[in-house]
Amino acid sequence: MDQLVARLNTSPDLASVEVSSTEGAVFPGASPVLGTPGAFLGGVAIASATVAAFEAGRG
Repeated sequence: MDQLVARLNTSPDLASVEVSSTEGAVFPGASPVLGTPGAFLGGVAIASATVAAFEAGRG
């Protein structure tokens, strides 16, 4: 990975690209990343219910 980063940092092709902004961008309409843990836990709950239903059907 270090070699890749070093190659990108010394690339003459990338050096010729003009960067017009030195600051980052803020997207006001973006959803917060804090919703990710809830979505993950919801997926775990659905997967657990699916496995439980499968096991109940086998028994």
